[in-house]
Amino acid sequence: MGKFRAKDFFTLICTLAAIATSVIIVLTFLTTYHFINIMPIFNSYLLLQIGICLTMALWAIRFFIYRSGREKYIYSSICIIISVVSLFFIINLVK
Repeated sequence: MGKFRAKDFFTLICTLAAIATSVIIVLTFLTTYHFINIMPIFNSYLLLQIGICLTMALWAIRFFIYRSGREKYIYSSICIIISVVSLFFIINLVK
C-alpha cells in the first residue's frame, strides 16, 4: 500500500462532503413532507443550500486541479455555476 498523498486527502474531503450533502437532502425532504419531525433545522432549505454550495465548490477545485484538457474547464465551470446559484438562493433567503 502506498503513501496517503494530498490528492487522496482532498478526494476524501470531497467525497465526505458529498455524502454529508446526500444525508442533508434526505433529512430535509423527510422533514419537509412531515415524515419525521425530530430536527427542526431541516424545516427550511438553508442547510441544504449551504451543503450544495460547499460541496460543488470543493468538487470544482478538485476537477480543476486533477483533470486535464477540456474536462478540466467544463466540469469545473458546471460545479461553479451550481455553487454560485446555490449561494444566490442563500443570500436571498429562499426558504
